[in-house]
Amino acid sequence: MIDRCLAFTQGKIVGTLMYVFPPHSRSEPMSLRRTFIRSLLLGAALPVAAIAAVLPHAKLKSSLPSAGTTVAAPKELRLTFSEKIEIKIAKITLLRGTEELAALGDVAADSQATETVVIPVTKPLAAGSYTVKYRVAGPDGHPMGGSYVFSVK
Repeated sequence: MIDRCLAFTQGKIVGTLMYVFPPHSRSEPMSLRRTFIRSLLLGAALPVAAIAAVLPHAKLKSSLPSAGTTVAAPKELRLTFSEKIEIKIAKITLLRGTEELAALGDVAADSQATETVVIPVTKPLAAGSYTVKYRVAGPDGHPMGGSYVFSVK
């Protein structure tokens, strides 16, 4: 693309200047538009990613009985998470096979470790394999769940 303009010196026209623009300059408005749209999308995505990275979510750190172990019939289950758990929202169930057992008491926070929940076992457990299912939320309210298996001898 060629563009012309007048050249001035001390207020007088002294000639004509010619500018030759490279071929890619014709697509420049489209390129600017694409760059602008990409910037908007990136600008919208970054805060979402940053918030997700900053907000911690409760993860199971340890349990008693531990996953995969064989133990004598436990009197309680202890689950320790990566952060404090909202007790009112916590749901812990005990299954034998696919059957949910009514053998657990109410979920309570450990008096010395706020990220640990204690669930009393209210009925003796017979020998066999058991699955502990949990659904909890940390202070941010984000739900997290999982399960693990232990055996009673």
